Amino acid sequence: MARWTIDQPMTRVLDGIVALRIRIIGGHVNILPTTDPATFEVSDIVGEPVLATQDAGILTITYEDLTGAGLLDRLRPVQLSGYKDVGRRSAAIGLRVPHDCPVEVTTLSAPIVAAGLTGRTQLRTASGDVTLDGLGGEVEVNTVSGNLAARDLEGNLRFNSVSGQVAVAGGRFSDFSGKTASGQLLGDIDLAPSARVRLASISGEIALRVPAETSAGVELRTATGKLDSAFTLDRRELRGRRQMSGKIGVGVDPANISTTTVSGPVSLLRREPDAPAEIPRGNDA
Repeated sequence: MARWTIDQPMTRVLDGIVALRIRIIGGHVNILPTTDPATFEVSDIVGEPVLATQDAGILTITYEDLTGAGLLDRLRPVQLSGYKDVGRRSAAIGLRVPHDCPVEVTTLSAPIVAAGLTGRTQLRTASGDVTLDGLGGEVEVNTVSGNLAARDLEGNLRFNSVSGQVAVAGGRFSDFSGKTASGQLLGDIDLAPSARVRLASISGEIALRVPAETSAGVELRTATGKLDSAFTLDRRELRGRRQMSGKIGVGVDPANISTTTVSGPVSLLRREPDAPAEIPRGNDA
């Protein structure tokens, strides 16, 4: 196993990297694909030195006292208070890895940027924002208050947050799920045949735009929020529940779209042919 304790800027080129794991506090993390050997760069180090290891093809970048897998369980400040100078720790981490390299990143406040990856991508942060561009495969993002901005994804996206917002422009999805208490869930996407969309919020707005020719079964539900659809759906008003549902489009292998809120407004919007994908605005537009 190769091991580096980094307290000064460092760059390394490594062969044989098959997986990437990062656990840091503050700073930022940038991950890009490469067809050359993997490269990692660490700079702008504040506080404790950063620990990097290469073991059986797995590149891990973290801190000496955060080498366990349970960092997420210690994200709250009261739980992190026992770690030396945790509030001052930060580092800028830049990486180039094979595009199909599985990636797992956990941060406290550091924002995460990733582009061009096609392997399984798992990103967790308390308050850092996440930016994704051109990812494929399975993508999972978990935040407390951090926001997700994504464009041109393909495959599966799962987002979970307390108050963070997700905004997705472009891409083609087989599965798109999002859960948040108060954050907005906004997406303008294409759906693969038999795709599944599941979006749920308590008070946050949900706005989903799909192409006009989309074929899907749709169910929009809320307790007290406003429901709006640019497609023709049946509307039902029951005590303590509002619902719009029906079938849109006539294609085979229809997708399935389901949204649920307590008080948040819900909009299902139509993107006309040749119109570019962009972050939608719903009832508040």
